[in-house]
Amino acid sequence: MLPHEAWCPYDRGYDGTRCACDAGHASPAEARQPPNCEEETIMERWIFDPATLARFTEGRKYRDEFETGLYPGGTNDMPQEHRRAGERIAATIRPLATGGALDESTGHILALVLGHSNCAMYFAALQQHLARQRDKLHPRFELLNAAVDGQQLPEILTLCGGVWDRAQSLLDRPGYSQRQVQVLFLHTTYHGARNRRQTPPGPFPDTMQAMQRDLNALLRHCVERFPNLKLAYLTCDGFRHFTRFEPHVYREAFAVKWLIESQLGGDAGTRFEGPDRRLPWLTWGPYVWDNRWDRSYFTDRVHPAPKAQEIFAEAYGEHLRQDPVARPWFLAPAASPELAAGHGQRPIGCERPGLPPADPNPDAGPVSPPADDG
Repeated sequence: MLPHEAWCPYDRGYDGTRCACDAGHASPAEARQPPNCEEETIMERWIFDPATLARFTEGRKYRDEFETGLYPGGTNDMPQEHRRAGERIAATIRPLATGGALDESTGHILALVLGHSNCAMYFAALQQHLARQRDKLHPRFELLNAAVDGQQLPEILTLCGGVWDRAQSLLDRPGYSQRQVQVLFLHTTYHGARNRRQTPPGPFPDTMQAMQRDLNALLRHCVERFPNLKLAYLTCDGFRHFTRFEPHVYREAFAVKWLIESQLGGDAGTRFEGPDRRLPWLTWGPYVWDNRWDRSYFTDRVHPAPKAQEIFAEAYGEHLRQDPVARPWFLAPAASPELAAGHGQRPIGCERPGLPPADPNPDAGPVSPPADDG
């Protein structure tokens, strides 16, 4: 019998085996009582229950072997040496003119967002959240949302079209240029734009190791494309049970963790300073995956509903306000000192936001085949 965490999108096993009736079972309850099904017993084994997963920030070992937690040792606390390096780099982020020269009066501190449609929606909500607090932000800071529907990590790595065209259009405006981008917000996922055939994820940890390599390649390209890029905040997508992508999306946190840990360990391919710089300085954004999210947190089982967008926006806004690395370029100069006491803050996302009770039976009722997976 396979481990309880083996992935089953109801009508397909981890190895791709389908139920004999090929009915495309709509939910776990339906899968347990499939009509005209010759493999009912087998199907019952393959059902994946997302409640078996602990949040990554809880620090429990996955499969009793793989360390979770955002940082080494199963903790969510950034190592002090890495934080100090980030603070040192952040202190050099100043408004830049289009040519990259210092321009405190009319220059920009640009933070660029790359990702898929969920990312576009989450960061649009963050933009609205920040607009309501504009007087508390650095007057030259600007968030540019270049996320585009259907642009998951594999699509972004083609390095053409999609997010790249969108970013170029934002940076081609008068007074803007690629040389003003100093911060990157990357919110991505590692499956294709669609899962109509309900294809199971690749083997673990191999698939997440491949994702780690692809994240490295993408970030290295960003350093080449945006020569003044210094910092990158990385976030995984939220809960994706209703598109049959769990626990694949849960596992994606490992790719981010391992990449950041490779930089912490001094891997030459992840250097963020000096003549051999390869990547920006890396850190986590807020961790938002939460298996308590029921269908009311989604508009179509794929895209976040307004309340999910607001949770993300509030979490990210608070994360940046409390982050000593973000303060010099994110907050208005007068606002930074009053937050200095938060230097040893607990990372945002380690505690679950105050959510209304989740549906006790979120899988009740039919689930249609996954929509295009923005």
